[in-house]
Amino acid sequence: MINSAEEFIELRDSDTPAKYNRAGKDDAPVSVWWDLIEKYPHMRVWVARNRNIPKEIIHHLSKDDDPIVRDAICSKYPLDIELYLLFSKDSDEGVRARLTFNKGLPMDILKDISENDSSEFVRSQAVDNYKRREY
Repeated sequence: MINSAEEFIELRDSDTPAKYNRAGKDDAPVSVWWDLIEKYPHMRVWVARNRNIPKEIIHHLSKDDDPIVRDAICSKYPLDIELYLLFSKDSDEGVRARLTFNKGLPMDILKDISENDSSEFVRSQAVDNYKRREY
């Protein structure tokens, strides 16, 4: 368990793999995640990459201004359906393309992206992933 924002940063910045890895998988109280987001905004992407952040943090970071943070969140699964829909219309094509690899993405949303996304690159990623998941 991570008990403070400062402990998370220490773990994340560590050269020791066991410590560094804890930043990506250990639980923390929701107050620690909020402290990190509010006091250490450069750590948002690392918060987003933690496997055990609570839903309220996932929802908050899904609307982050930084597409790298949104990319990290859209890679998580399972996500709530409203987040799959939100990310499928994200302003950043990299986020939309990353979403097509999310194995929890409902097939109907993946199909819609493959047919209707404004980016040829995203559509091609969606088509490839749709075909891969059909079999």
